Amino acid sequence: MRFPDLPEDVERDAHACLQCGYCNFVCPIQLDPDHGFESYRVRGKMYHLKQYAHPGLFARLSGNRARISPEFVERVYNCTACGYCQVACHVEIKFNDRWEQVKEWFVKNGIGPLDRHSALRTRVIAKHNPYDEPHETRADWIPKTAKISKNPEILYFAGCTASYRQQKIAQDATKVLDAAGVEYGILGGDEWCCGSPLIRTGQTDIVTDEKDGLVHHNINEVEKRGAKTLLTACAGCFMTLSHNYPKYAGRQSFEIFHMTQFIDRLILEKRLVLKKPLPKKVAYHDPCHIGRHFGIYEEPRRILNAFPDSHYLELPRNRENSQCCGAGGGYKIQFNDRAEYIASLRVQEARDIGAEMLVSACPFCVTNLTGGAKKAGIDMPVAELVSLVAESV
Repeated sequence: MRFPDLPEDVERDAHACLQCGYCNFVCPIQLDPDHGFESYRVRGKMYHLKQYAHPGLFARLSGNRARISPEFVERVYNCTACGYCQVACHVEIKFNDRWEQVKEWFVKNGIGPLDRHSALRTRVIAKHNPYDEPHETRADWIPKTAKISKNPEILYFAGCTASYRQQKIAQDATKVLDAAGVEYGILGGDEWCCGSPLIRTGQTDIVTDEKDGLVHHNINEVEKRGAKTLLTACAGCFMTLSHNYPKYAGRQSFEIFHMTQFIDRLILEKRLVLKKPLPKKVAYHDPCHIGRHFGIYEEPRRILNAFPDSHYLELPRNRENSQCCGAGGGYKIQFNDRAEYIASLRVQEARDIGAEMLVSACPFCVTNLTGGAKKAGIDMPVAELVSLVAESV
């Protein structure tokens, strides 16, 4: 199938790619022995796009030109959006942005997304969340003990996963804020999906629509409350609100912080004191969306060091070289078994250094790593850092 021209940025970077293959050795997809072929790897996919945009003389004469086949589309969606390829790239290609552009191009031309990704669109349009849960129950997680302010300058954005699947994380976030005496509000039922799973799968139209889109709605709900700061404990929400929203809507009138950044500040200002030690020997897993994409590495580690008699274990692959858990980019939604296989390798890595618990700072990482532990047959609990803090205040 011959589509219109590639997006300009994608075509430029396809030509800029050195075909060195450094990205191949860090991509989590190639950890699966059944998916280690070149067509699944960044280098192979970039080469294919280059040949599609500008086929050589023999390809033109023979008619054997590169095409955008269903197989190639499936290969492009085999990506966790972890950004490790960007770290390895000598040309500094922003692969995450490029693959999102390619997926959006697929969708516009009627050959994407994949089937389970399409279901996300239906659910978000109907119920404002990707889990097909009733929107009217979105605020049910809010504890009655939460000290919610009527006119706060700070708002907590729970996100869909914490609202419907990992509610303890959202509840523990309010417990931490209450312990520090922070005046905050919660969007609750006025909060809609941030749009992350749709953006990562190329379905951006319902995110960016100027009238009914997710960006317009969520920004409007924050601004009409006069809030100056928006907090979230979800790495995916943080990535979307901080990186994608400004691209779609321009400058925002409020600052965005991940909860690890905010908790770190509260501890440094002595507004929050951790009183109980860590419950086990823990290893910290860097979420890709706050780690490689935003450099939030030291804040979570300072928090771990703030626990009494603290001793946490550093995984061999950490910070910008951290191994992805396998959950991002819409990968887990479409390829759950593969995502949990990647997560199982991370759990084994934690076990091998003597960790008794794996800790992260993202509800989606916690979910997939928990599945990975089960898949590997390893009895290792996975905890969210916010919850550990809540148990210690």
